[in-house]
Amino acid sequence: MEGIYSFSHSLNSDKKIIEEKVRGIRDSKRKYKICSLSSTFDSHLLWAHYAGGFNGVAIEVDLPDNNPNIKKVEMRGVFGFVNMDDVTNEEDVARKILFSKYNEWEYEKEIRILSENQWYNLEKPITRVIAGQRMSKALFDVLNITCTKLGITLNRVGIGDEGIDADYVEPFKGFKK
Repeated sequence: MEGIYSFSHSLNSDKKIIEEKVRGIRDSKRKYKICSLSSTFDSHLLWAHYAGGFNGVAIEVDLPDNNPNIKKVEMRGVFGFVNMDDVTNEEDVARKILFSKYNEWEYEKEIRILSENQWYNLEKPITRVIAGQRMSKALFDVLNITCTKLGITLNRVGIGDEGIDADYVEPFKGFKK
């Protein structure tokens, strides 16, 4: 459902111009790859939906400020809406559509990166990894060794009556950094 929108136009609009605008919006949307992130780790629903029911990980990164390709997602109704009579720049409309989402998903606190390249290169490395509460011991140990070797802070999800927190994990002590 990402990128789906509905549109309207006045009855006296030129049909060919409307078709050109729709094609321009479609082509602009197609050139982007979307990376969806969350600004939080402490949502039960996020862990259930995207981290294998607390078996996975959350990876914390620093994103650059004021980058036009990185934005908090705006909430809207089921479909983005465009009045074609107001469209002067199909690229801007495509980006507005791609930086929006149905308000049912608001709990995700989503931030999106739009990129025309295959990958988006982070300016800074991973700052923290948070392991799920149900991660297997073997996988957790490998993750701890890897994070220790790379100098990345490792936390493990703690679940309590107050909600979810990230408990500090002692670095693996089996080798020197």
